Amino acid sequence: MPHRYIARKLKAFFIYRVLHVDDTPHRIALGVGIGMFITWTPTVGFQMLLVLALSWLLGANKLVGVPFVWISNPATLVPIFLPNYYLGKWVLGSNCPDPDFAKAMAFSGTWLQTVQNWWAATWQVFWPLWVGSLIVGAVLGVVSYCVIYYAVVEYRKIRHRHDKQETD
Repeated sequence: MPHRYIARKLKAFFIYRVLHVDDTPHRIALGVGIGMFITWTPTVGFQMLLVLALSWLLGANKLVGVPFVWISNPATLVPIFLPNYYLGKWVLGSNCPDPDFAKAMAFSGTWLQTVQNWWAATWQVFWPLWVGSLIVGAVLGVVSYCVIYYAVVEYRKIRHRHDKQETD
């Protein structure tokens, strides 16, 4: 796929599925922040449900955060979770063995078996992975909240000026 096509699709998604949503800037930004936070947690298979549940509990927009969990998919699990693991290992001062992500990504046919493989491979590194993931997820969630809040406010100002010029 050409890069321009992908960039155009991402821009359209960002404008019409995030900035253009009919909700308050806080609720939109909080939904995205929750989605980004959950993306970086090792809750593969449950991420969309977690985003919906946390969004409901915290009063965020429930739908804007869900697409962000698609960042963590089988192709991106190692680049996302390996740095999280090393960060958690460093924070905890742990001497755990390195995770076997090849085993974790082994697809055994059913969704349940794949999730079981993931948990079996990551159980030995549970705490370092979670600590690192929570730290990275929290930072990215807060940064995402701030960026999206500002982007929604600015987008609405520009749109309001544009709409006002058309009516004049």
